[in-house]
Amino acid sequence: MNSTPEQQPIIDYEGDHLVVKAYAGCGKTTTLVAYAHAHPKLRILYLAYNRAIRDEGASKFPSNVVCKTSHQLAWGTFGRQYQHKLGNARLTDIGNLLGTRDWGLIKDAQATLAAYMSSAQAEIGLAHIFSSGQEELQTAGDAYIDKVIHSAQRIWEAMCDTKHKFPCEHDAYLKLYQLSRPQLPFDVVLFDEAQDSNPVTAAIVAEQRARKIFVGDKWQQIYRWRGAENALDEQIELGADAMFLTNSFRFGPMIAGVANAILAMQGETRPLVGYGAKDRVTTSLPFGTEHHAVLNRTVAGVIMTAIDAVTGGQTVYWNGGIEAYQISDLEDLYYLKQGRRDEIRNKRMYGPFNCFENFSEAAEETKDPEMNRLLRIIKDHPDIPKLLAALRRNSTDDQSKADVTVSTVHRSKGLEWDVVMLEEDFPDIFDTEKINGEKLVDELNLLYVGATRAKKVLVINMIVEVIIRKAVTAMKKMQASKGATA
Repeated sequence: MNSTPEQQPIIDYEGDHLVVKAYAGCGKTTTLVAYAHAHPKLRILYLAYNRAIRDEGASKFPSNVVCKTSHQLAWGTFGRQYQHKLGNARLTDIGNLLGTRDWGLIKDAQATLAAYMSSAQAEIGLAHIFSSGQEELQTAGDAYIDKVIHSAQRIWEAMCDTKHKFPCEHDAYLKLYQLSRPQLPFDVVLFDEAQDSNPVTAAIVAEQRARKIFVGDKWQQIYRWRGAENALDEQIELGADAMFLTNSFRFGPMIAGVANAILAMQGETRPLVGYGAKDRVTTSLPFGTEHHAVLNRTVAGVIMTAIDAVTGGQTVYWNGGIEAYQISDLEDLYYLKQGRRDEIRNKRMYGPFNCFENFSEAAEETKDPEMNRLLRIIKDHPDIPKLLAALRRNSTDDQSKADVTVSTVHRSKGLEWDVVMLEEDFPDIFDTEKINGEKLVDELNLLYVGATRAKKVLVINMIVEVIIRKAVTAMKKMQASKGATA
């Protein structure tokens, strides 16, 4: 490859600790592959964020590189022991284990355990309660907090017991692996998507005596709600060298301009430069557009987009597969509402609810987003079986045969399409009472990720349109101020 002036210092790096900050579409993977080719005698681990990125890496890296996800690292020594009971623990599973229908306690214990499993700490404690997103627990009494910690410990013990029927989540065996403090047989660890790493994975990498290269884009951090932390800035604070990839070959200057307007709201001053082919930004889908991707903020939004497409006679490709969007759960909830409990397939999820009203009550008390999302769709579409049959009938597993690709922004990460449309189900980021602090950062990051999936045409939504207008206004004021000063 003909390396750019930004890429070559990374490829030639001989130090022990490096952070590479790479904007969207800036040749991150290409640079890492070139690094591996330049160091053929080194044993290199490419640690990928998910299986799709891992598979892509495996097809590109030379033979001196082993590509794995953190869960794959943990599978051989810990995960394999739990393969007979792997699965997500539902609220009802936890209620049955704890012998309670106190949905508030169940949700708090679940959130606390999730925070612990993504952390670097050895024991469940107060830090996991207060980092679990349950802000109201800040003022809870000591007795209740002790009860939450005890409940979380009880769930953890049941998960880790190979003979207990309680499901073991994938993050549980990864946590056990981290606690074992493994030493890996590699000279270099390439830690990709480090901005979305959780502390448990970062701790595994930190324990290694190998050369460590952390790579990512802090503005693509979109999994904070899973306990992800930005490991990039943390490593720089610990003394890592820093290099940058800012030249994107995915898109041209127009889409880069949209990305920069979003980044400016974050206070970013280092520009993203678009060196790709001629591109276009518009507020409506250009006439005659064939295949395009529609990115939604929510799962419910994806389903509604698919419904609109199918109603219009289009064929839909679901990024990640149609069942990844709670289609089966939606059908089971419909049967629960109709009192047709014998037709419910997911007995573990819906069996404990005597009626639809009990499910609705649990959803309201716990504020569980998945449960409430299903309730909204049920309310808007009474004939769910007919609706789902139409969706399945007009879906395809071959994206090249689809008219429309539907996806959440979260699932779109790492992907790209010629034409991308951002839907209108993103929250109003200018409502400062509801969207502020870390929530504002997260929402802006999602808009940035969504916008930078486009290669040729980006159809923006109303929120992005306002962001662009504000950026233009700010630029004009700055230019006017400079002119007055001159």
